[in-house]
Amino acid sequence: MKLRIQPKPFIFIGVILLLNIIFPPPAVPHRYEISPGEIANQDVIAPYDFFIPKTDQQLREEREGIARRIPRVFVMDNAVPSEISRRISTLEDLIDSTRKLRVSRDSATYIVQKQYALSSSVISHLIGYSRTAFDKLRKDLGELYATGIIDRKIADNRIIAIISGNKETLESIDRLYSVEEAESIAAVRERSEYRALVRFFMTPNIRFDTVRTEERIEEVFANVPKTKGKVLKGEIIAEKHKRVDDTTVEKILALESTYTSIGTLGIVKTLLFRNILYLAFIFLLFKFDVITKIRLFDTKNLYFISLLSVSYLVIGRVTHAMDVTYLTPIAFFIFMFALYFNFYVAILFTFVFASLFGIILDSAGIFTFLFASGLVATFSSQTIDSRLAFYRPLTYLSIANVGAILFVDLYLNDVGFNFLHIGAGVANSILVTISFVLFLPLFERLFDFTTDLTLLELGNLNLPIFKDMAIEAPGTYHHSIIVGNLAEAGARYIDADPVLARVGAYYHDIGKLKKPEYFIENQIGMRNPHDSLKPQMSALIIISHVKDGIEAARKMKLPRKILEIIEQHHGTTMIELFYKQALESSKDTAQDSYRYPGPRPKTKETALVMLADSVEAAARGERNITAAKLQKIVRESVDKKFNDGQLDDCPVTRHDLEQIKTAFVPILTGVFHPRVDYEQTGMRAAAGDERKNK
Repeated sequence: MKLRIQPKPFIFIGVILLLNIIFPPPAVPHRYEISPGEIANQDVIAPYDFFIPKTDQQLREEREGIARRIPRVFVMDNAVPSEISRRISTLEDLIDSTRKLRVSRDSATYIVQKQYALSSSVISHLIGYSRTAFDKLRKDLGELYATGIIDRKIADNRIIAIISGNKETLESIDRLYSVEEAESIAAVRERSEYRALVRFFMTPNIRFDTVRTEERIEEVFANVPKTKGKVLKGEIIAEKHKRVDDTTVEKILALESTYTSIGTLGIVKTLLFRNILYLAFIFLLFKFDVITKIRLFDTKNLYFISLLSVSYLVIGRVTHAMDVTYLTPIAFFIFMFALYFNFYVAILFTFVFASLFGIILDSAGIFTFLFASGLVATFSSQTIDSRLAFYRPLTYLSIANVGAILFVDLYLNDVGFNFLHIGAGVANSILVTISFVLFLPLFERLFDFTTDLTLLELGNLNLPIFKDMAIEAPGTYHHSIIVGNLAEAGARYIDADPVLARVGAYYHDIGKLKKPEYFIENQIGMRNPHDSLKPQMSALIIISHVKDGIEAARKMKLPRKILEIIEQHHGTTMIELFYKQALESSKDTAQDSYRYPGPRPKTKETALVMLADSVEAAARGERNITAAKLQKIVRESVDKKFNDGQLDDCPVTRHDLEQIKTAFVPILTGVFHPRVDYEQTGMRAAAGDERKNK
């Protein structure tokens, strides 16, 4: 027994291996042991863009410079003057009470010192003087507070910010008084006891706010660049056999500072995470296939998916390595998925392809650009029905690419407007469109699928096959045109492909070209050759037009979908005329000899061609046609095919059949509408005139 190898597991394993090769885990970074003045033993080239950071000393000096320049913040306490005045009044009342009680000086000193830390000489001075001493003290301090008293003056900052309530003003520190200055002014030419009293009550009403000052310094310092230069990818940092200077060492240290510390465990974790991600995407495709029954993992479909996926991964990795990510042609691959499968598969692969690069490269910007470009390609692919229509996806794709790039550059990456990036987005759309035009015919041939563009080309009635048919089998030619119109109308009613239905109908009877005279529609003014043949031979000739049509289609290299319509458009229908003739000769005649070999229609489009073929033939054979007869013919022909089981293998419902009947009637009415017999009418008119003349 020959061992059969299944290719699917090898394809999955190969794709996952390729992903691990394209996206290898981060390697342990190389460290350079080199000092200023030494000779470099190798070239050091920047593997990517990086900045040269400033040293801690440089940053500290810049911060100190900011601290010297920025106005320091002070807060004015408007409650201080009134509080000091209250305390002076309290002391005054206490001194007055000792006077009134006439206590001894020592007792008065004791009583006052219990509340105020004043020396005995100051207290004696206050007891001996009148109330005017307190009035003078209040006045002197009030005038000083009106100007402002601060703790101390800082030589580096002449301008300060003073916050009073919700108001902030800038003030020169020279206009304010320090505590020492205020004391000297208030106690000028006064006794030492008065100076001590002033010093005791002197409290600054403008205090330095350390927290707010530091916040403002940090706010300004945060906007200061922490780097002093940038090294570009590919730039030579150190050249082999050349002396290394301080600047070179600084760049090398800056490069090493960008390295992420990673060991063996880190590499294993990265590999494990990425392969779980790859398997998750494959599982997503599998579940999608189970739900939609699109059969993504059939061998041919799997080859198609694998080829496009591998090509996309390689091209995407190359564009990223060359730092031209915006040239990644994801739209080309999504176009192909949309045309080969359908709209929903294209959306799924847009998400998978964009997520793969976005996650592995850790870039929300790359994901955004790829997803936007692929999504627009998915919707644009639905509008391609002619060569001129390629300008629509080109325009839509250009707008989407530019919009996504602006969003990524200005918002996500915050790098500003970049003309090169915009140009890359437009160039991307142009390259995608050109590649699509060039490679679409190749993919159609390799994977045997058909687009509307190809069908429209095949539906050109000026092709040699149709010219030959019009001459050699004119009845078949006319029949095929009408069947095409009927099938196209029906397809629009039941959500089938109208282009495929029409073009398939044009080719469904090309097998009749081999023996056109044996088919009734071509027997104009000639004897029917079946009159001299046995029923079984006649049936064999009629049935053979299907096989002949398939052979002709293969020689013409027609798409598989057209071949299926040719092969299935009669299903297993019986040729009743010859079967009944055979029954007259022998009651034991087997039906199988008078049935088409099939298979029965598998698609809506093939079913439409079968029904249109049957209805047109029945209508053509009817005499004295009327609208009512046409409706009856349509109804009976469609119901007959359904009851015979010819539609059991295709996704056509009873509701679809009613819609098809509705679509067929107007077309048939236009083709087979009753005509006036002008010859008979003229004869009757002449006879009437003759009778009148008599």
